[in-house]
Amino acid sequence: MGGTAQIEGQFAKATSALQSSEHGRLLDVIDHLRALGIDRRVPLPQLVVCGDQNSGKSSVLEAVSGVRFPTKDTLCTRFATELILRRSVSTSVDINIRPSHDRSEDEKARLLAFKPSSDNIDEFPQLVEAAKEAIGIDDHGKRFSEDVLRVEVSGPQQPHLTLVDLPGLYHSGNKRQTVDEAELVKSLVER
Repeated sequence: MGGTAQIEGQFAKATSALQSSEHGRLLDVIDHLRALGIDRRVPLPQLVVCGDQNSGKSSVLEAVSGVRFPTKDTLCTRFATELILRRSVSTSVDINIRPSHDRSEDEKARLLAFKPSSDNIDEFPQLVEAAKEAIGIDDHGKRFSEDVLRVEVSGPQQPHLTLVDLPGLYHSGNKRQTVDEAELVKSLVER
């Protein structure tokens, strides 16, 4: 029993340190650099859950963040989603799409103008679905994207944490996804 209490004490101490204002400022700088695309040249720290499809990645992120991620028995995560949690006196939600570098200028402008009908974080699965439509993902054409949905949630109860949900890896094509798309998903995970 003493071992469990000691581990719990160490965990509480570690998580308390993660919630300092200094840690929050550092994460804000890292997220700003990521938004500028620096992460394509320099690896920046972030918590990323990756693995095979339907292995529970989104459920792990939901347990860590307290935000309900969309989950289904079938293909669900189709693009990277950054969930940026920040402790702040006031509550706010900022949602945007960071277009991939291979988008045309018109497509980039359209995606940068994305504003969902609601910014209620309790409706996170609907926010992801709205982004999926804006990005142009459907079951008959484009199934995965290099665009990134960025959702920043600030509030007095939020931890200082950045999480990234990625599409699940798969190894062979089927009716819902091709071998070529498997390579795209693999490249997203390797970034």
